[in-house]
Parts: sequence; C-alpha cells; structure tokens
Amino acid sequence: MDLKTRRRAIYTGMRPYFDDAALLAAMHLWQVKYSDKPKFAFTEFLSECCQDKDLRSQRTHILSSIFKALDMPERDLLPDPFDIAEHQVASMPLAVHGCDDVTTVFVHLFRHLLGALAEKEVLSVRLAILNQLDKLNLDALRKAFLRDWLDKRASALPLSYSLETMRQIINFSYVAICESMGPVKADQLLANVIKASEEYAKQMEVELHEFL
Repeated sequence: MDLKTRRRAIYTGMRPYFDDAALLAAMHLWQVKYSDKPKFAFTEFLSECCQDKDLRSQRTHILSSIFKALDMPERDLLPDPFDIAEHQVASMPLAVHGCDDVTTVFVHLFRHLLGALAEKEVLSVRLAILNQLDKLNLDALRKAFLRDWLDKRASALPLSYSLETMRQIINFSYVAICESMGPVKADQLLANVIKASEEYAKQMEVELHEFL
C-alpha cells in the first residue's frame, strides 16, 4: 500500500472519532513522525494524538477502526485530506509564476534552521507550523504546497510566497524552539543560522533581516 492510500485509510478510520481540527492535526503528526514506522507504532501514535479524556477512552476502538480501514478496498476510502482538487489547480494561474529569489533564500534559511536542531525539536517546529496553517493568508494551492513541504513530501517550495507569510513561519518556528530550548538558546541558534546563511543570501541579493 502506497503512502497516499495508507493516509486515506488512517483518515477514514479516525474520521468518526475526531473533529476536523483535531483530525487534521493528527494526520500531520502521523505524516511527519509515524508514516515510515510499522503498524505497531499506531499505539504510540494514538497515545500522542488522543489527549482529551473522551478520545483516550476510545483508543482501542479507534485502533480497531484504523486496522479495518487499512483492509478496505481503496474505492471505499475517504479522499486524501491533503489533496487539492484538479479543478482548483487549473483555476489558479499563480501556479505558473515559479519560486522567486526571496522564497529560495527562505527555503535555504529554514533548512539550516532545521539542520541545527535535534530530531525532537525539528518535529516540534514542523508540527507548530502545520497546526497554524489557517493563520497564514494563503490560497488553497500555496497552502497545499506548503503542507507537502512541511510534511516532508516535497524537497522545496515550487511557488513564491509573500514576505509576511515567510516571517510568520519563522516566528512560529522561533516560538516552538523557545518552548523546547528556552529563549536564550533559541536566540543563539537563530543568530548562528542567520550567520551561516549570509553568504548565500548575499549572492541572491536578499536581506536576511527581512524574514525577522
């Protein structure tokens, strides 16, 4: 079973138990942390995403529902929650604009930021942004591409993003790092990442302070 079909099956199995926001957050968690793990990791996954009392009491039923969905014919599964409809893509001419230099430098900076973190902090940063996507003023296509990138399903951003959006993403990341490491270490880490990215930004004629 490929990744997309597994995601659809898990989404189908969990759908009766979660509201929209909690289910989407759970799917992001699965995609980022558990999608490459074997079936027995579902117990750990549900322990992590079933935080309130009602969900905790139903974990056995949710797990059973997921396993049943994994055995269902593909035609009976719910649509992929991360899909964007083809007609939406076709109706968005912005898709042909490509990725500008500022967005390219942002991707470079963000990779350096994640590269300076331990795996636990990387996960916290990715999930912090994914769970706040609705706060970003993005069209559906850009939101879908950003989600793919954060979910590690894409290595780069294929479209340009506004400076305000990129600032918000850096801010979400900074807050998540502060919560994990404390503000002093977070400030030091960010300063080091900026310094490491200065030469590339200079070559691209982009000012890094614009992202802060």
